[in-house]
Amino acid sequence: MKFQAIIPILCLSLGSCLEFGNDLELSGAEVTDKELAEVTRRTGIDFPEGTVGLGYYFLGSGIDPALALKASITEDERLDFLKNEIFEKGDKTKASLQIGRDKPWWKLNELKDRVDRKMDLPIGQFVECTLGKENSKWIVYVSWTST
Repeated sequence: MKFQAIIPILCLSLGSCLEFGNDLELSGAEVTDKELAEVTRRTGIDFPEGTVGLGYYFLGSGIDPALALKASITEDERLDFLKNEIFEKGDKTKASLQIGRDKPWWKLNELKDRVDRKMDLPIGQFVECTLGKENSKWIVYVSWTST
């Protein structure tokens, strides 16, 4: 009998410790340096100056936060972008997380000359990054999740 009374109290206590945020979806000019900085903070991927955000999706309202980003970089910055740790040390497996796959701006499968990497991050976090050409522009796709 005492055990049954403890379960609801435990659930309430654990639930109040979890941090939940809001979901956010942005596209085009709505994606600013603020979102790029947030992606860098969570993934460790640095974006060159002049990166243009094309789509951003953050799932913060659930237990496991996740995000997706689509951005373009210039031809001149492509080689520097490939110096990010994920491209130098990451697994060469094709992206499978694809947090943004249901979004109209997520066209990962249309990329040409693509380079895929995935990497485990500390504390149950995972990131995948793909760079490739879409309509003759260099496009970056990033998926990140924390479990």
